[in-house]
Amino acid sequence: MKILKLLTVFITTAVFSLSISAFEVTGESFQLEGKVTSISLNDKGGIINVSSEAGRYGKVFLTYNVVVNQNLPNQGYFHGRGIGINDAGERNTGSRQGVWRREGTIMKFYSLDDVSDANMNYCESVIDLRAETIKMTFYPF
Repeated sequence: MKILKLLTVFITTAVFSLSISAFEVTGESFQLEGKVTSISLNDKGGIINVSSEAGRYGKVFLTYNVVVNQNLPNQGYFHGRGIGINDAGERNTGSRQGVWRREGTIMKFYSLDDVSDANMNYCESVIDLRAETIKMTFYPF
């Protein structure tokens, strides 16, 4: 009986672990590409600023306030702000918060964004530190 319980726990854990690693975002999305405009370092991590053209939001500027996990120096959390001004002079702002991980010269950010036009997005951003570029994919919800 004890072996049967252990086997059940093991199989349940294995199946649950596989489903977590298979997470994939689907549905409506839009993408942006831009450039890193500045990076400044501090004792906790640093600040990364980027800019891009963003369709209805016009020219956007985003700040990533990056905090390094002291136990795992290639990952951590961040919070930031964004502002967009379109050709008609309309302004939208947003706040973002999430986690990040660095793999070589690539930093990947996973955030939830709250925008002043009442939109909310899940966003996956990839910053190439060497090329000083950013690619963002937004999933509205």
